[in-house]
Amino acid sequence: MKTASTAVTLAELLDLLDLSEEDGHAVGHPQPHPEDRVFGGLLLAQAVVAAGRSVPEHHRPFTLQADFVAGVPTDEPLRWRVDRVSEAPSLTTRRTTLVAPDGTERFTAVSRWGAIREDLADHRPAVPRPAPGPDELPDLVDRFGDDERIPRWWRAERPVHFRHTEAPPYVDQAPVQDHQSAWVRATGPLPSDPVVHAALIAYVTDMSILEGAFRALGSRRHAPGSRILSLTHTLTWHAHPDLSQWHQFDSDVQAVAHGRTLGQGQIYDQAGRHVVTAGQVGLVRLA
Repeated sequence: MKTASTAVTLAELLDLLDLSEEDGHAVGHPQPHPEDRVFGGLLLAQAVVAAGRSVPEHHRPFTLQADFVAGVPTDEPLRWRVDRVSEAPSLTTRRTTLVAPDGTERFTAVSRWGAIREDLADHRPAVPRPAPGPDELPDLVDRFGDDERIPRWWRAERPVHFRHTEAPPYVDQAPVQDHQSAWVRATGPLPSDPVVHAALIAYVTDMSILEGAFRALGSRRHAPGSRILSLTHTLTWHAHPDLSQWHQFDSDVQAVAHGRTLGQGQIYDQAGRHVVTAGQVGLVRLA
């Protein structure tokens, strides 16, 4: 049994995405977390899987908008209600809701899925920032594995390689800027299931979008009292990437107002194609 301060391996994450069916709900299990709250990326990923298992096999996710309604404890199963909002041959809509034992809602996501049309318009002018390649950069566990100033959750091995192009603003103040870049890739082979690939993208995008708030304000992510709390998360798939390959994840903070911050991230494949856009609104407390 893992302690509450350790992350999960890729194999363990894939097990957590293998939802069962029980009394009309999709049921998953939580991921350990040092604050005894389920990591938001896992909620996003399981919401994608719960919805994806209910759509036609040839449909792929186009968009997702999720709201974190309440904290989710790590000591009980995650029960997902899937509402079939709309059905059409080329487009389906699902609402996935995490339901607490007392019937209240803790998390909800609306996702749109559809058939891929190669004959329709395609224009993606965004390009990745200049950055060193992933082979030149260390993982978080290599940067901070022995640094006890940082909670183990953020310096443990993860299901994906996560390599910042500049040292993240964890305990030392980084140069003041409102953006950062990282390379991401799964730590091992992935199944061919496209729903799992989409879920892994959702998981990854909850890792660092709002870190730029600490960079922009000259603060430190892991200074005593610092905190991030996700409120809303959005995803738009322009393509459907395979994270068994390296992808560049550029993010920037577009506003910090009264403790609320808005961040946006762009994911590019190794050819520089813009494949995913992610957005996040959260509460940020700076020490």
